[in-house]
Amino acid sequence: MEARVEAAEVRQRILLLREIPPMPLIAQKILCMSPEADMSELSDTIEQAPDIAARLLGMANAAYFGWPGGVRTIYDAIYKVLGIKLVKSFVLGLVCSEVFDVKKCTGFRPDQYWFTAMVTAQISQSLLPALDSSLRQDIDNIHLNGLLHNLGITVLAHLFPVDLSRALYLPFDDETPSTTDKIRTVLGMDQAQAGGWLARKWHLPRDIVCVMEHHKLTDYRGDFWPIVLLVGYAERQALRLYTNGALRREPEFEAMLGIGESAREKMQRTLDGQLDDLHTMATLMAMGG
Repeated sequence: MEARVEAAEVRQRILLLREIPPMPLIAQKILCMSPEADMSELSDTIEQAPDIAARLLGMANAAYFGWPGGVRTIYDAIYKVLGIKLVKSFVLGLVCSEVFDVKKCTGFRPDQYWFTAMVTAQISQSLLPALDSSLRQDIDNIHLNGLLHNLGITVLAHLFPVDLSRALYLPFDDETPSTTDKIRTVLGMDQAQAGGWLARKWHLPRDIVCVMEHHKLTDYRGDFWPIVLLVGYAERQALRLYTNGALRREPEFEAMLGIGESAREKMQRTLDGQLDDLHTMATLMAMGG
């Protein structure tokens, strides 16, 4: 096996080298917007990035959202279909991921990345109200937590396209039973570490940092642990939906989070019959990648 890239080298490149650009200006503007910012301010900001605006309109017009007659402007996409929070989340997800050039990483699949990110965000948002009020921690950007949770893998695809491809093509076995294990075997670290280092460099909100770093750990009990575990659960379900077209119960984990049968069934009914639409939207999100 070729010598693997050491974790210290990955961290140094993520934190120090100029090849990692700063957070895009449009993302900075959206993150800094006042909670009282109106739709006109948000739509004007998005229209400064025509490619992002075009894909946002494509999503707003997708069958998944089903707005009769369609929408033609970003303002209408916000006002009639998506709403301010959802638009902020989608735009931040797009502009943050597009900082990284993943085209040279042949093992990276943008459609799978975006499908998993979108379904993770949707499941997390759907199930958050089901959590006991003491566990919700006043998080109002749960969709964004879900959408950005795996951003670290785009960092690795950008920095180490050959090494990451080699990792992703490794067979699953007893020593590497998951994609994360395969990445760690070759790179000496994983996408959660890369995402955490990036999130800290970009000064993303603390809850997003914790989700990106720890969502793979089912025994995590640090800061924002209910949100971290919820996103991790949602990601596992999203991967099952992508791979097998079906969700799977995790009774003990669901009980620990307080996710009851009715909430889980409602979430599953929402996803049932939407696979084609979800794949279509993932393709729209992946167009620039």
